[in-house]
Amino acid sequence: MGQESVTPGQVKAGKGARALDDAKARIPWNVFCNWASYGVNLVIGLLIGPLVVHRLGNVAYGVWALVGDLIGYSFLLEFGTRYAVTRYVARHHALGSQRDINRVLTTGLSFTLVSAALVLTAGGVVAYLLPRLFSIPSGLVLDARLSLILVSVGIAVSLPGSLFHGCVTALSRYDLTAIRSAVPNILRAVSLWYFLTHGYGLLTVAIISTLQTCLAFALDFVMARRLLPGLGIRRDYFDRSTLRSLVTFSVYAFILSVSWRLIYFSDNVVVGFVLGPAAVTFYAVGAHLIGLLRDSLVNITALYAPLASQMDALKKEDSLRKLFMAGSRIGFLYILAGVTALTMVGPRFLGLWMGEPFEPRSGPVLILLAIEAGCHALALCCGQVLYGMNRHKVGAWLWLCNGAANLALSTVMIRWWAAVGVAWGTLIPAVLIEAIVLPAFTASILGVSPGRFYKSVVLRSLLAAAPYAGWLWLLSHGLGLVKGWTSLTLAVASGLALYALLVWKVGLDGAERDLAKSWLSGLKRRILVSQEEL
Repeated sequence: MGQESVTPGQVKAGKGARALDDAKARIPWNVFCNWASYGVNLVIGLLIGPLVVHRLGNVAYGVWALVGDLIGYSFLLEFGTRYAVTRYVARHHALGSQRDINRVLTTGLSFTLVSAALVLTAGGVVAYLLPRLFSIPSGLVLDARLSLILVSVGIAVSLPGSLFHGCVTALSRYDLTAIRSAVPNILRAVSLWYFLTHGYGLLTVAIISTLQTCLAFALDFVMARRLLPGLGIRRDYFDRSTLRSLVTFSVYAFILSVSWRLIYFSDNVVVGFVLGPAAVTFYAVGAHLIGLLRDSLVNITALYAPLASQMDALKKEDSLRKLFMAGSRIGFLYILAGVTALTMVGPRFLGLWMGEPFEPRSGPVLILLAIEAGCHALALCCGQVLYGMNRHKVGAWLWLCNGAANLALSTVMIRWWAAVGVAWGTLIPAVLIEAIVLPAFTASILGVSPGRFYKSVVLRSLLAAAPYAGWLWLLSHGLGLVKGWTSLTLAVASGLALYALLVWKVGLDGAERDLAKSWLSGLKRRILVSQEEL
């Protein structure tokens, strides 16, 4: 099957253009739904996090973090298939070809079922070797092994399940993915609260987390079938040319997956191997908070790849450039709101949230990783656009260099500065590759001057954030007024109000402000319609 060719017969009376227009029209509603879901999950995480840490204890929680990060590497056995399936489902939906969608999904599922079997095998092997890899107390060895096996079961389910999730996102139905994300997470939180307060431990946490994963992907399956009534999975839909197209795309998606694992999942392993499981807890708490911020960015940028794929299919180059510039600026403006708050008052938040010992031990890690999150925002926006265009090959190698440098520097610098050295090892290559090289490369691909990109996206955003940062610094460090929850909340709320005003006046241009107004009007209408339907 010629995945990249477009013939007149494929595009049925402007159906592709209508699909793209529909995806654009859904942007404000999708962003709203993503944020509603993320808000629910964030509140759950902030409430349940201290409970899990303190009920399990530093050692057991450190073991749980190690289990997740260690077996998390088995996600690599998916070889980037879900990214390829999402890209091609979006493309064929724009071209109105249901049969090609069925071929893509059937072929992808055949591939991931083999990967799922490999994950289960790897989980058993790693579980057996676990006590030899880390210094785990003898009383926790059995629970740690069983927990690792359970997590591997969840990952095995997620490999084929993620393809159905890709179908939903390819159609820009983030209202449904928001439900899919929030409902299992709420059930998980309630279950964790009940069982942990009744004395259960590590193994119970693993069981609940695995059940949450299975429920989420079951919902993906149901949603995909309802959105695509013609969706079919049959043996005769398996197609070798489709497999070649998926593999060609997936090779570089796989390299990206390896890179992200090295960057965001190797730190706890390095800390645990050198400093022990207890030290992982203090590093993981700071890293987890940044992970929440980094993941929240996906609420915005996840929309870019399907849009870019449809624009690329319809040869709309000017639309791609606008998506790249405006999307990057919006993503960077958003991430600066969190990065500024975490660098200025993040350590104090940790002390109030998790306990005073976490402020000096997790605070420096939090600040360094927050700066890295700002670099990540620029790179992620670039990556989503490149994914949609199937131009992510060079980007994949750049991310791999980033990951390799991260691991090497973290392994060396932990000897000098303990866990803080690992955070430095993450930040240094991120500044070079994520904030400089990858954005410049993407700009050149799209015919945009790198100087124009940095002036319009980076400099403009930093100018809007500077007064916000100064205000938080004055309140927290200059005047020493941030001491408890009330003063912290008031400081951040007042700073965000100032930042929002500056973003509107300085961060966005006139056309973007007009677009934002129209989106808000459309969002209001959609909410009212939804209320009437209820």
